[in-house]
Amino acid sequence: MELTLGDVAVRHGVTQRAVQQAVALGQLAPLRRVGKAYLVDDLAAQAWMRSSSRGRRWSAVVREAALDLLTSGTTRLISGPEKSRLARRLRVMDARGIAHASGGLGIWARYSTVGSAPLDAIGPSDVAKSELGILEGESWLSFGRTEDLDAFEAEHDVTLSADGNLGVVERSEPDNRLARVLLDAYLLGDPRVSAAAAVRLEECASAL
Repeated sequence: MELTLGDVAVRHGVTQRAVQQAVALGQLAPLRRVGKAYLVDDLAAQAWMRSSSRGRRWSAVVREAALDLLTSGTTRLISGPEKSRLARRLRVMDARGIAHASGGLGIWARYSTVGSAPLDAIGPSDVAKSELGILEGESWLSFGRTEDLDAFEAEHDVTLSADGNLGVVERSEPDNRLARVLLDAYLLGDPRVSAAAAVRLEECASAL
């Protein structure tokens, strides 16, 4: 669904200024621009709100270390006191706080597709729903990762659409760590998947 920034503000109970700032800071990826107005798809707005929280965002290194810790309980990216501090902080964070500190959804686009567009599955398309206590089933929406959105659009028969059946995040490399999969499922999943992924992510955090 295509939303104006005003629509996003009303839907999520925030000021239009807050939505404008999110777009300006790259926290909310607009689908397209019409004149001076930005239009956003509802999934991007949903992911932004699910990662909307107070506090500083992590650097790239700390983010990756946090995802390592949440997945396996250890990391080689940081050590000593910094690692202990991060683990202590994670233990008391909820899914929204983790999503915010991790930088939210990132660079994103939504498409209508004709045929298949091969991608590395992410989030709701990658998570084992049975492990979240949810029955497996086919969804009309698919989610994936590509290294470059411009190249992806040039190489595949896709059209930007706020009602599209494919959501794509731009990331340099595949990432199948449990914490990354859960985080994307929390940001992009339907209410059941999002809630279940949040619980599982918070369990990983509290176990540190």
